[in-house]
Amino acid sequence: MKTMIWNIDYFCNLRCKSCNAWQGKIFFPEDLIDKHIEEMKKNGIKIVSVTGGEPTLNKSVVEIVKKLKEHHFFTHIATNGTNPYVMRKLYPYLDAVTISLDSDVPEEHNAYRGLKIFDTVVSTIKEAKNSVKIVTANMLVTNFNYFKVGRIADFANKELGVPLSMCFPEQDAYYFQDFHVTNDMIKQAFQYAYENYSRHVFGNMRSYYKDAVDYLEGRSSLQCKAGQEIFYTDYRGKVHPCFEHVEVVLNKKPEWDRYDNHCSQCFTECFLEPSIDRTFEAASLIGKIWWFNHVKKRDIRYVDTKRVKSIPS
Repeated sequence: MKTMIWNIDYFCNLRCKSCNAWQGKIFFPEDLIDKHIEEMKKNGIKIVSVTGGEPTLNKSVVEIVKKLKEHHFFTHIATNGTNPYVMRKLYPYLDAVTISLDSDVPEEHNAYRGLKIFDTVVSTIKEAKNSVKIVTANMLVTNFNYFKVGRIADFANKELGVPLSMCFPEQDAYYFQDFHVTNDMIKQAFQYAYENYSRHVFGNMRSYYKDAVDYLEGRSSLQCKAGQEIFYTDYRGKVHPCFEHVEVVLNKKPEWDRYDNHCSQCFTECFLEPSIDRTFEAASLIGKIWWFNHVKKRDIRYVDTKRVKSIPS
């Protein structure tokens, strides 16, 4: 199904070591909200992922998500989890939530994010799980957590009751402050997830982890569908094929331009995993996440700890 990643602001309340969104203060034009929603519907968009910056800082976020749900879109938000007051207003209109969690160690998560927010994030994840159909914690692979995937997955699964998804750190997108992660580190993290997929509950398809390893080893055969099945709307209201090709603007008229995509320059999963033609696997994953969020009881014994193998540091 056609998916839109809608960036509704360039602003954030954190000081993450890989991002400078906190330096901006740009919000999606209020007078374009209704127009954009109507155009998405006319151009066949079915799923809308609201993001930022930190989207809960946009004063129109509740209006936006409410209108998306009224227009029968599948609604998702990606958030840092630090604004529970706004999230409570959003829950009735959300189908899925992804909340950033980069470590099971409070001091590590806080140091990377720049503020002491770990406890708030954990509380928001637990609250979201009881309010929304599909909830995952999302870990950006970094130089301090790439060897701890199993441990962080166990924390998300057993302490929070949610799957752990993993974000591929596309090098061109993460540039601010002292943030260094090598391809070998990234490969180690995704290799672990692929090989230990049955030992934890992950929020990505298993094939995605294998695709990431193949990409890093120069063996990728994936065809990106950015601009065909997946689209990106920036905080100024322009629709692009993806984050990389912002020089291409597709919504110069209400019926968006077609984009002939033959690109394979990156591994930005937003434009790969949702568009991979593996319908059964994707549907099975959604069902698994829902079951784990709402049916599986929080029982730390559900994982055979003797079988859990952590990556050595």
